[in-house]
Amino acid sequence: MSTTLPLFWNLSSASKKERLGATVKLVSSLEHFQSQFVPTGGQTEAAEDSDASDQEIEDNGRDALDSLNSPDVAYSIRRLCRGLASPRESSRLGFAVALTEVRSFLPVHIYMFVTLFCIAPVSY
Repeated sequence: MSTTLPLFWNLSSASKKERLGATVKLVSSLEHFQSQFVPTGGQTEAAEDSDASDQEIEDNGRDALDSLNSPDVAYSIRRLCRGLASPRESSRLGFAVALTEVRSFLPVHIYMFVTLFCIAPVSY
């Protein structure tokens, strides 16, 4: 994560050019990390089971995020989701663009996002 951490600061920049540059670098780095990662095999049954409790879905979403993605990707997705709630407009814009790009370039399951947005409490 040492290579991706500095990029999060630039996602909050007031400069559109800096935000987009940071997004490109972040997505490129995450694609590289993900291509070298070997998934450990996450379980998605509870997320698809309509009888599953919110806690089971949340736990399985977090487990799947960690087991199907490299640590850098999992951390970045969580941090990008949290950044959407920033009080700074430039931060919200930068984090939203980066999250959209990560979602479009990396094979992240959609229910992981639903878990992070709708069920999981935001903890800082």
